[in-house]
Amino acid sequence: MSGEQKGPPYTPPPYLSASSMGTFHQCPLKFKYNKIDGIPDKPSDATLLGNFVHETLEEFYVLPPEDRTLNSAKMLAAQVWSNANWEERIRGYVHPNNVRQFRWSAWWCLENLFKVEQPSLIDVKGIESEVNGPIGTATVKGFIDRFETTETGVCVSDYKTGKTPKASWLADKYLQLQIYATLLNDSGVANVTEIQLLYLKDGVNFTHQLVAEDFEKTIKYVQESHDAIQSACETGNFPHNKSRLCDWCAYKSICPGWKK
Repeated sequence: MSGEQKGPPYTPPPYLSASSMGTFHQCPLKFKYNKIDGIPDKPSDATLLGNFVHETLEEFYVLPPEDRTLNSAKMLAAQVWSNANWEERIRGYVHPNNVRQFRWSAWWCLENLFKVEQPSLIDVKGIESEVNGPIGTATVKGFIDRFETTETGVCVSDYKTGKTPKASWLADKYLQLQIYATLLNDSGVANVTEIQLLYLKDGVNFTHQLVAEDFEKTIKYVQESHDAIQSACETGNFPHNKSRLCDWCAYKSICPGWKK
């Protein structure tokens, strides 16, 4: 267990991200295994698919607007696969018999991009941009898939390659982008007025116009998450939460909740 601390008290991570805060609320023990003990969270075929699509789109939106065509996306996908050694990167995580299906799934996501937007019309201002800074007393860091200029300001966009959620779950999905929007606005980098989630597996786009209440709730969530993590590190109290998500957890084999 790389970097395991013999606490408590434990040293909190130097910064929080939207995903790490989400992990803590999902299961504090999973957060400890990953962020305190430094045990790697092995990727799944789903996360690898998302990574491959993200890398391809990062190259795609660097192209001049007039060159952002379906054929260009197809050629870039092939180049990224070869140049970034994806055949080797998925070895051991994607069964050899499923590699062709993996590539087809990625291609369908790229095709569906053209169902949810016209890439040639996107006024890109940032791609895979790092944002970091304080929110309350927390230090927060993250990477934005893309942000672009709109008629009212700036829109922060996030690509998703998983299943499209129910409408009742969108508030949780928006939270990550609201954290990014807060960091961009507070740092003076951009005036973010809109966020959007592009679910490429199904070709669905969800857009949300930000209001003051969104930022207030975001700041409250980050501060409360930070305080709860600090307290857990001081006391060593990182309980496990058993749920259906445990079936996809890399730490299930060492979790006391699943020991026979």
